[in-house]
Amino acid sequence: MNKQTKLILAVLAVFVIGMTMSLAFADPVSAAKYKGKNSITVKVKDGKKTVKIKCKYKSGYYYGKKGKYFAEIWKGPSQSPVYKGWNSKAVRTGVYKSCERVGHKTPITTLRLHY
Repeated sequence: MNKQTKLILAVLAVFVIGMTMSLAFADPVSAAKYKGKNSITVKVKDGKKTVKIKCKYKSGYYYGKKGKYFAEIWKGPSQSPVYKGWNSKAVRTGVYKSCERVGHKTPITTLRLHY
């Protein structure tokens, strides 16, 4: 091999080792907690009715259920990579109503359901 090929292989090897080490020592999934909180209370407005749902932290996201309503909060991209931040979702089962919102720096804790 000539000198240029050896140099390219050495740079590539350093890059691959660096990427592997950065993934190995990355923050754990618990880093997705909002200010270290173990639970977040979400207010779900369904017409004139307001339901408070306590969402507990479960390996990377917050989830809570109360009667026919459930809420979920997670950090990361939603379906579109443009919307990064805290994704909040609330759903009423039976008569399907839902709401999804993105808070860029903080989770949205008040959601209004619609069809």
